[in-house]
Amino acid sequence: MKNKLRLVAYFLGFCGALMLTILIVHEGAAKVAAALAAASWAFPAVAIMNFPRVFLDGAGWLTLVPKTNRPPFLKAIWIRWVGGSVNDLLPTARLGGDILTARFAVISGGLSPTLAAGIAIVNLTLSVSMRILVTIGALILIAGVTGQGHLYIPTLLAGLAAVAGVVGLCIIQRLGFFSMLAALSSRVKPLAKLNSFAQLGLQFDDTLRTLYSRRAGLAGYCLLWSASWLLGCLETWVALFALGIKTSFVVPLIVETAGQGIRSVFFIVPAGLGVFEGGMVMICGLFGIPGDIALALSLVSRAREALFNVPGLIIWQLIEARRALRRVDEAPAS
Repeated sequence: MKNKLRLVAYFLGFCGALMLTILIVHEGAAKVAAALAAASWAFPAVAIMNFPRVFLDGAGWLTLVPKTNRPPFLKAIWIRWVGGSVNDLLPTARLGGDILTARFAVISGGLSPTLAAGIAIVNLTLSVSMRILVTIGALILIAGVTGQGHLYIPTLLAGLAAVAGVVGLCIIQRLGFFSMLAALSSRVKPLAKLNSFAQLGLQFDDTLRTLYSRRAGLAGYCLLWSASWLLGCLETWVALFALGIKTSFVVPLIVETAGQGIRSVFFIVPAGLGVFEGGMVMICGLFGIPGDIALALSLVSRAREALFNVPGLIIWQLIEARRALRRVDEAPAS
């Protein structure tokens, strides 16, 4: 099964690379290269601006950890940085990074597995909720700026459906999924064998309730997430300016938000390769930004990812390799 999934990932990655190649050829490789060469200062500028985002993301995750259990600040930053690298580059539906963050929080941060898993669930729920809200806002702005008034109703309906789903998930978490399972299994005989498993999950339900009761922590996370998102939009604004596009902040706000939204939808493609670039061309086209500039903009973003996220993946693999070697050394000789 694992090998089949790996083959699917390779195939989708190949398709994404092929799509990216077709886009570059269609828009003109020479024009894209010329745009990048003229905007060479955008690479260090965007890289410098991304450093605060790494700290904001780590600080946001840390606000969800109760004070008595918090690891040191810098350790929390690198734990979240490595997890975020997995989310950005691997086809994990943004789950793999949260799972890895929870794993490192236990291994290096000293958190209990139950608390680390609970924080991962809360972090995922809040980040998805915030992304839905900003994406709805971006779509409404697109409808207003481009004069596509007929998009308002579908956007609002889709937004309401997404919000309802998130609210339902939050209610289930607050009420306690395992508590409901335990109550159900005690009344229905065919489910009685699940009762022991459900009882083990009651502690997890209590952990989630405790985490959700920390309103200051939740508000702090949302505030830091918003700051990181706005900084990402500012990076796009600076990159557009370097590429010769002078516009109001509304345009990069829409481009960054919608582009990342498209990438999240097509999470199954590794790093959103090709899909992200195609989405950027489509979105930028709504504002009269040429395709070669849109592709150059996406490649600036790719360069920033390579600089920050590839080292995170390498560190993750080195840590796992070292732990595997340690287990081999500690295994009793047969």
